[in-house]
Amino acid sequence: MAISPDKFSSVRALLRSGERARALAAGQRLVQSAPRDPAANSLMAEVLLANAQPARALHFAATAAALAPSDVGTLMQHGAILGMADRPDEALKVLERAASLAPQHPGPLSAMAGILFDKNQCTRAERVCRRASELAPGDPGPASQHAAALLNLGRVEEAVGVLESLSASQPQNAMLASGLSLVLNYLPGASRQRQFEQHKRYGELLSRGGVPPLRSWSNTRDSQRRLRVGVVSPDLRAHSVAWFIEPLFEHHNRAEIELFAYQTNFIADAVTKRLSTYAAQWRVMDTATDEQLAQAMRADRIDIAIELSGHTQGHSLGALQSGVAPVQMTYLGYPNTTGVPGIDYRIVDSVTDPPGEADACASEKLLRLDPCFICYKPPAAAPEPAIGVPDRPFTFGSFNNAQKLNRAVIGLWSRVLLACPGSRLVLKSVAFADDELRADVSARFASHGVDPARIDVLSRANSVIDHLGLYARMDIGLDPVPYNGTTTTCEALWMGVPVLTLAGRTHAGRVGASLLGAVGLSELVAGTEDEFVALAAALVSDRARLASLRAGLRPRMQASPLCDGPAFAARFGGALRHVWQQWCGRPAG
Repeated sequence: MAISPDKFSSVRALLRSGERARALAAGQRLVQSAPRDPAANSLMAEVLLANAQPARALHFAATAAALAPSDVGTLMQHGAILGMADRPDEALKVLERAASLAPQHPGPLSAMAGILFDKNQCTRAERVCRRASELAPGDPGPASQHAAALLNLGRVEEAVGVLESLSASQPQNAMLASGLSLVLNYLPGASRQRQFEQHKRYGELLSRGGVPPLRSWSNTRDSQRRLRVGVVSPDLRAHSVAWFIEPLFEHHNRAEIELFAYQTNFIADAVTKRLSTYAAQWRVMDTATDEQLAQAMRADRIDIAIELSGHTQGHSLGALQSGVAPVQMTYLGYPNTTGVPGIDYRIVDSVTDPPGEADACASEKLLRLDPCFICYKPPAAAPEPAIGVPDRPFTFGSFNNAQKLNRAVIGLWSRVLLACPGSRLVLKSVAFADDELRADVSARFASHGVDPARIDVLSRANSVIDHLGLYARMDIGLDPVPYNGTTTTCEALWMGVPVLTLAGRTHAGRVGASLLGAVGLSELVAGTEDEFVALAAALVSDRARLASLRAGLRPRMQASPLCDGPAFAARFGGALRHVWQQWCGRPAG
């Protein structure tokens, strides 16, 4: 007997209202009444996913796909859940079948692209994304995915072109404005002013589309009391953000700060477990909407909210625009202003954001935490630096994401290699699991006159320790432009590898100067491309100076503000107290 459509609707209504347990019970009754109904099995898979039971969800999705082998939607669900279960090859087969059944439907292609991204098959993912966007012209989903694929290949100019074209045709789309804001950080030659205008545009759209931000607070205006500080991030796990937020978590003054953490990603690991021990309260908000997150933080009576994502994936800018605390900040995980009017402060330093133009190009008030805006916690099990490998050609290197290998970077690094005959370059990124991308990178260097035989392109290491050990293959690190490395620069220095950087005009292009300044190595900061090439050549020709520098790098870094967790946490806490006192002094309401 056919199931009434009202029963399906009632289960979905429970899901929409957040009543996941009731939806699960209703879904179970539904599928028990019609175990051979593909729609009932598919709905049960959806309900189980909402209840964080992916293994059981896969069973019902597979059953639905077997019962309706020609239903594209059912196949797409099955493929997506196989991907979640880390069975990418099976997922691709299912999605390829869905695409063959509906060759004009962009959905299966977009789902395939997501799996291909996870497998680091970037070149194939770009082709699939391009086809999906061609099938759905004007659809921001496939187009944004295509832009992301282009960025992953280092083709940032094309990525910007895709997003600018679509944004021009859909000027009210905040998601597109956010994506373009993000990608402009990677674009060589993009001025701070151009970036600011784009971020401000996003903030304007966000303000128009949401409820008016909360501006009246019941928080006690006591400037000296213990503060409730809420940190919001999807990256409280084995992620670059964690290596820099842990010193603050670990060393914050618990008498001064009651730390609340809001984990907005379902991924949790050993790093998550360790970080959670430092917080007074840990909230898992992986399925929460911006509105639900805002409600939770207001209920916790947070005094100062700090978001760590900016415009990166999984951000919660919408929640902060609605107002979650009397004082709101952005920090660490994004190298630019957010453009969001509801965020009061952005934490930087005087090197990344020199007073003047930087202040004029930020929607937030810049809170400068000198001498460096971050603190690095090196991996406890990091191997000792391997210094002075004999009988090896002099080797430059970069382990930054392939996204940063734009035309300007390859042109500049080619100049370095040509100025240092016999030298080599080692590159490493997870994206280089893609054979086509590795070949493309070599060809791009060759177009500048560099023999591809001088380039070593490496992919993922088996572990963090193996990854750090690979720094032994380079003598000098090269910082990309206009988007510098952060974690990679700190790793290189910790492993005894000095890094050369070219100071740019934006925050993203000045992080290298900040990090090197913090360890007393401003001599490795170039002001022009010619100076960058000359610095590299000078170090190659003075091996004694380089060897001395390398031998003392780890002790130098250990003794520097960059690795002084207690001092950093004290400065950070003092900055929070200062802005809280300012808020307490303002008129209420």
